[in-house]
Amino acid sequence: MFTSAVDPVTFEEAYKSLKWREAMDMEMRAIQKNETWELTTLPAGAKRIGVKWVFKTKLNEKGDVDKHKADLCKGVLSKARD
Repeated sequence: MFTSAVDPVTFEEAYKSLKWREAMDMEMRAIQKNETWELTTLPAGAKRIGVKWVFKTKLNEKGDVDKHKADLCKGVLSKARD
């Protein structure tokens, strides 16, 4: 049996679902455990770096949902180059 999974695109969309909230919580715990970042005061004149949640449903070899993965990624603005 093949399961079709639609991944949320926005935080608001994902937050409506317990499974995605649990995936986000797991990602935040991993970030804290691994000391991936530390919160600091933004120096005057500096620009903050945004972050974006990326959601992906992982399937097993049969095509069934294996787990819900949420990654917190550094936000990057892309702009067309000439």
